[in-house]
Amino acid sequence: MMWNRTPEDLESWYRKDASGFRTAFESAPKEAPVARTWAARLAADALPDRSNGFPFAIAVSLGIAAVFLAPYWGSGDLDPEWAVPLMATLAFGPLLAYHGRRDVRLLIGAGVAAVAVALAWWGWEAWPSQWRVQHAVEVDSGLEAAGERVNLAVQARDLMMIHWPLLLAGLTGWAFVRARRDEQRVDFVRHAVQVAILTGLVLAAGGVLLGLTNLLMESANVGSWLVEQINIHLAVWGLSGALVFGHAVWLRHPQALERILPTLARIFIPLFVLVEAGFLVAHLTDGFAALSSDREQLFVFNVLLAAVIGLVLLHSAFDEGAPRWLHGLMVALVVLGVLADLVGIAAIASRLGEWGVTPNRLTVLIGNLIFLGTLVALLRQWFRPSAASPFERTRNVLNRALAVFVVWSAVVTVVFPLVYGLRVRAADLEAFALDEVPAFEAEESVIVDEGSR
Repeated sequence: MMWNRTPEDLESWYRKDASGFRTAFESAPKEAPVARTWAARLAADALPDRSNGFPFAIAVSLGIAAVFLAPYWGSGDLDPEWAVPLMATLAFGPLLAYHGRRDVRLLIGAGVAAVAVALAWWGWEAWPSQWRVQHAVEVDSGLEAAGERVNLAVQARDLMMIHWPLLLAGLTGWAFVRARRDEQRVDFVRHAVQVAILTGLVLAAGGVLLGLTNLLMESANVGSWLVEQINIHLAVWGLSGALVFGHAVWLRHPQALERILPTLARIFIPLFVLVEAGFLVAHLTDGFAALSSDREQLFVFNVLLAAVIGLVLLHSAFDEGAPRWLHGLMVALVVLGVLADLVGIAAIASRLGEWGVTPNRLTVLIGNLIFLGTLVALLRQWFRPSAASPFERTRNVLNRALAVFVVWSAVVTVVFPLVYGLRVRAADLEAFALDEVPAFEAEESVIVDEGSR
């Protein structure tokens, strides 16, 4: 009888063979106190529900690969400009199908959006680059209006492909929360961080295997063309499928990193406060004019703000029992983030006033405003008298902020291409397609006027 075993043996059996343990439990007597304890634990774990539907998600990923990546197999080139965004569909599609398998409308909507994004990219993939347009305008000033329309549409296209993975991640989180009423959006972030770490481990193992495969092909004197094709396929399928395998590992061991990540957050939060303060001092000493004229510095500011929000998310998702000094550092981190955000908004507003509105500048401005609203809301909740704990108030703010970020990603992905892409005329593309630009002039033409950025 199974109840003759020690508690250690039962626990080991359950961890190694959960389905076999459940089968034995169903036929075992239920009078013993330990049987009632195990009945409650098995009901809470709900392991059969976690495993259902994942083979279906794998099948979905294969179908997505056939639709979105097949047109490029014969190209012989793994170009990140097309591969990364379309592989995002392959990477997140199975997870969205798994967590949202009972929400048909969500899956249909995501599928329609995926097809629309792919068609837009395929239709605009061969459009002239910015340096080509700039060179043509310098030769013929009469093409300036057409060049502006094409450049703005190209910016909208690139922004669409950058925000499409973010939108897919947000839709996956929405499906996850709808399927688990006891989970919040911040909890999805906690699980997503664990899946990301496990995916990194899968990628590291895959990189070692890829290296061994290349050594084997080299020792077998495999032709360079075949080696290149094999590496392209292994890279595309490996990079896009790694997230699926990382998610599968998390389903099997969902609590594996729960104790490690809070410790990492406590280590990095104090360090990042120092980094953020030093960053602000170093960049502001250069003067506001230097900041507003340098796109790279503005980009780094946005990365800084995203890191601040990310650390606050990790803190609120993992560390309810954090010590008081860590809460104080979180307040300092957010205050510094508000200062950095105000500087960044002033800099991008200066560029808008000087050079005009473009998709890139508009995206940066709206993103900074969303960051600022989130950080100010956090400070307001922390210093506002309330019966709720600071931990719970932080989670409430971030739950709303995450929804805003997903909506904004949807706007950039769907609305921007419509607004700017439909303005481009066939004659615009024909004018620049007929303009022959020597290859050796490409590097010189990359440095373009700041007004076109």
